[in-house]
Amino acid sequence: MNSGRVNLVIFIFLIVLYIAGQFLIGAYHPDEKRFIYDAPADVDFLYYAAITNSLLDHFPPQNPAMAGIKLTQPFIQYYPAAVLTKFVNAFNSMRLLNVVYLILFGLLLMKYFPGRYGIPLVMIFAASSIAVDINALGIDLIARGFTHTPFLILLTVALFGKNTILRLAALFTAAFVNGYMMLMILPFLLVNVLFEKNKISIYLLLDALVALAFASLFVSSEVTARPFYFIFIESFVFDPVEILKHAAPFLILSYFIRNRTMLILLLTAVVFGSLAHYNPFFPIFLVYYAGAMMIASGKYEFPKTEYLAVGFAAVLVLGFITSAVEKYGPESRHYYPRYDTRIEKAVDWLENNTEQNAVVAALTADADDLGLVMQYRPVYLGYIGHLSHLGLDWKGRYDNMVRLYSGGQPITGVDYVFYGPVERKYYPMVNLPFETVYRDEFVIIYRMPEL
Repeated sequence: MNSGRVNLVIFIFLIVLYIAGQFLIGAYHPDEKRFIYDAPADVDFLYYAAITNSLLDHFPPQNPAMAGIKLTQPFIQYYPAAVLTKFVNAFNSMRLLNVVYLILFGLLLMKYFPGRYGIPLVMIFAASSIAVDINALGIDLIARGFTHTPFLILLTVALFGKNTILRLAALFTAAFVNGYMMLMILPFLLVNVLFEKNKISIYLLLDALVALAFASLFVSSEVTARPFYFIFIESFVFDPVEILKHAAPFLILSYFIRNRTMLILLLTAVVFGSLAHYNPFFPIFLVYYAGAMMIASGKYEFPKTEYLAVGFAAVLVLGFITSAVEKYGPESRHYYPRYDTRIEKAVDWLENNTEQNAVVAALTADADDLGLVMQYRPVYLGYIGHLSHLGLDWKGRYDNMVRLYSGGQPITGVDYVFYGPVERKYYPMVNLPFETVYRDEFVIIYRMPEL
């Protein structure tokens, strides 16, 4: 079989693998032995669904877990999912995009590297070093490609495209998709300027600087709890050994496949992953991307080097299978549908009888006790882990929620109070002194008086 057919077989295999993944990850309920495609797999996917369901109603969008506050994170990559939610539910829109972006990325590599795109696709979408604590890129993309892959597509166009204007536009847009990844790209571009000493490398660096400045101003103006440099203040806890576990295969390969540009990106990711790990996943994602693109665009220095790359890919696929089963296998109970039939009628009432912007007080205590109403209406206070991660000052709202559910004290800015099974678990026997607008055997919804 010639190399073109081998690459195509790999591409088709990955598409089939990802389609199968969408039918299992977060969809199959291990207790009920059935598939459920309209429920969040965990608190993160509840948050994603809330964003995509409300994104088209605001610009800039509001944080659905902290109503009235601008979404202080990049959000452009959520617009395709938001458009799809007009036709399918939010979770299926994510599943569709996970596969669509794999196909788009494959077609992009096929265009730029027609004879060598198969193994790079494997490295990005189905590779993981064995026995590591933090996910490889492929492990996350099979479930979260809808949010991560757009940055990789844009970066690929910026680095390997032929049209200068298109390259600059792609890089500029990438800053609004993932600002922290762009922060890592900046030193890489700077070092590249020193080596390349040409106009396009300078243009790319300046373009990235301007884009990151605009994106930072746009998404961080509401952050009041921590200053902008908290990324670096909190960065020295991450164990550098962890990223070296992921980087080691590609560092070894770099001896056999020479590509100075991708080696610079690889080393930049290792440095950031060791020292400035605001989100430790992203430096590891860049490691896999740099390694894959090194294989796609590098110069093979020794005979039979291609077989060495294939061997590395095979080993990393074994790591991928091991990690994917451990994390995403339904029986592992990490990613399976979270829903509660007891609140379905009440949530339907809220969706059909309240304004799109109506703010609801509802509890999200942890990954098991979810404020599922957030899928359809913004909540006053959602999962604190998300808000803290973004540097938002959630403490005042937390105190207000305690006073509301424990003593019936009204909250300015809240339109409705949801009192269902989760709220009853943490605040039993509450009888709030507000107008009851909905009641069934499991849920009471109160209208908050205007203050």
